[in-house]
Parts: sequence; structure tokens; C-alpha cells
Amino acid sequence: MFSFCSKSDTAPNSLPAIAALNADWQTLTPKAIVANEAYEGELYIPYSGGNGATYSEGESIASTGVTGLSAKLKAGELKNGLGHLSFAINGTPSAAGNATFTLSFGGQTQTIVLPIQETANAATPFFWGFFDDAGTPTSFYEGLGTKPSTHMMFDGWYADGDRTFPTSFCQQADANGFTPFVTLEPFMGMDEILSGKYDADLTAYANAIKAFGKPILFRFAHEFNGDWYPWSVMNDQVVPAATYVKGFKYVHDKLTQAGATNLVWIWAPNNENGGKNPQTLDTYYPGDAFVDIIGMDGYNFGTSQDWSKWGSFSQTFGNLYKWIETNHPDKPILIAEMGCSSEGGDKVAWINDMFLQLQRNFPKIMSIVWFNIDKETDWRFHENDATKRAFMNGVSAPRVQYDRSFGGIVK
Repeated sequence: MFSFCSKSDTAPNSLPAIAALNADWQTLTPKAIVANEAYEGELYIPYSGGNGATYSEGESIASTGVTGLSAKLKAGELKNGLGHLSFAINGTPSAAGNATFTLSFGGQTQTIVLPIQETANAATPFFWGFFDDAGTPTSFYEGLGTKPSTHMMFDGWYADGDRTFPTSFCQQADANGFTPFVTLEPFMGMDEILSGKYDADLTAYANAIKAFGKPILFRFAHEFNGDWYPWSVMNDQVVPAATYVKGFKYVHDKLTQAGATNLVWIWAPNNENGGKNPQTLDTYYPGDAFVDIIGMDGYNFGTSQDWSKWGSFSQTFGNLYKWIETNHPDKPILIAEMGCSSEGGDKVAWINDMFLQLQRNFPKIMSIVWFNIDKETDWRFHENDATKRAFMNGVSAPRVQYDRSFGGIVK
């Protein structure tokens, strides 16, 4: 039972009093609690007839019926009339059904019932990975709950730069227990790649991959439907999708024919096109024989940029996910690059909702790779203690597994 206890020596008429609690209009954020999954949220209960008094934080109360949850009244001040009480809800519900709390406050009592939903897609394993070039010790990622299964890096190819394969990164990732994930970025452009000028580099690259000998997730020329990379827009001219496809196949065949058969090829569009690029996704697809996994890249920039606005996980990835599911139903899907800003919205709620949405409405996504650095905005899931705790709750859920083969997909 929730009850109020004043911690100050006040006159009786200054104690909190309300005319009614309106439990029928309660609001839970996030709105769904799932059996056997860690939950952290907030419950709002409207009231009427408040007398304006302040009140202290309540004690933590355990749920009955379905056990495993607790609720705690947050301190606040009553409105003179209409307002709401706020309760922190935390824990892991033991089963589906109803979690019940009896709330007594300001002379009124209500029974609050929170429905606990069945675990959806519990049999579908889920994995996670990270990108971080900011010097964070790898051990940090091993202490968050379920260990990540992959570690991603970017390998930029430039006309006047180093084009050797990042063997040391792959060896270190492997030693730490992660499947290496290499993103190759051809900054010289597709026409240059297709000219044959870099064939010797591709052969040397393949030889190093073959020598490494273990599976590598490999993403080539990602976010091609944008307008920020030279394989998308070059010298302010849109690179034809047909040129991109030809270049993707060219690199695929050169590496494969030279013996780099331990690559797992990822074709990864951005969640939406760049403004200068009108070409459709289907025109960019190289074909099933060249793609093992389809990736998705997307970010909730919030209001961190002058052109951006806050978007939910579903708003960020929903349209692209539906396109992949419809057009390539037999291909595994992962989010190859993602993050969330804290500017313009509630990052904790966004992370909580992300894990809920992944399980309920995006079941074919087998993994995410979080872009965990402070760059255009602070993308880090451990931006503060609250965001870190939300992420840890998500990756500690029963369906999240550590498996370098991603359930046998990576061979």
C-alpha cells in the first residue's frame, strides 16, 4: 500500500489532501511491461481537488499478483485542483498477468492494476555489438550484462592513404571474444575502384583476410542512398546506382576470387535517402548472391542539428525495416550503425522503447551495433547513469545472447 507520511512539523490543514484519484486515466511510460524482462518506467495517476501541499518521496512497495515489480511515489507538490502523482516503477515481473498495488494518498485509496504482457518472440535470440574508437577499455563492454558479440571499425581507403587490411584490429577483437566487423569505405570513389587501379591492393587485402582465417562481418560502401559519401554523390553529382552495384560486385568478386571466403557480406542502406539522392533502394541492390545480411543505419539526432527533430525508434527504422521485410524476406537483418541523442527528448525512454520495439515489432532484426562515441552529438548509451542503466537492462534481457556466430548465421 502506498501511504503518505509528512516529514515536517506542519499544521494539519497543510497536509496533502485530494478529492479523488482517477485510476482509470493512469499513464505508464513506456506503455507496456513484458514478463521476465527488466523494466524501468514511470506511472502517472491523475487526481482532482488537490490542496496545494507538498509531499515527500514514498517507500518502495512490492507488487502483488504478479510479483517482481516495485513502485515508489516521487516527491512533489499538489496543484490547487487538477494534477497527477508520479510513481517510479522498477523490477522484472515474474510472469504475465496483473501486477497490483493499493495506493493510499491524501485521504483517498485506489487499487492500481498494471497488465504484464506475455514475452513476445522469446525464442528469437538477439545479439549486440558496438563501435568505439574513443579509447574506452574493451573491458567496459564486458561488464554491462550480456557480453557483446561483435566489435565494429571503419577502414577508410584513400587514393594517397594506407590500404592494408586491419589485421591487428581483427586479432584484438577475436582475442577479446568478439566477431570482427570491418566497414570498408572507398573514399576514392567507385569509378576509381572499377578502373582496376587498386586491384593489387584488393588482392593483398584478400590475402590478409584469408590468413586471419575466421569469420569477419564485412560492410562495403555503406549508406549509399545518402548524399554525404563519394560513392553516393561525387563532385556534387549523384553517382548512378548502377555504378554502385557494379562496384559492389567488383570488390566482392575480387576479394572472393583471391580467397577471402571468410567474409560475411553486409549491404547497408541508410534509413532514409539524402536530399540530393532520388534513387530508390531496389536500384542499389547487388543481388542475393552478393549479400549475406542486410544492414540498416539510422540515428535519432533529436534537436541536435538545425535540420533534425526527435524521432522514436519506430520512426527511425520502421519504413526501412518494412521495405527489407517485403522485398528480401529471406535475408537476415541487423542494425549496423545506430545511436540516440539526448537533445530534444528523453533518451532513457527512447532506449527502453527500443528494446521493447525490437522484440515486439522488429523481430527479424538479429542484432544492433551501437555507435558509442560523442561526435555530432553525444551518442553514447552511457552518457549518464540513467541512460547506461536503461541500456544495461535491455542487454540483460533473457533473449539477448552472446554468440559470435549470431545463431549460426555467421560461419
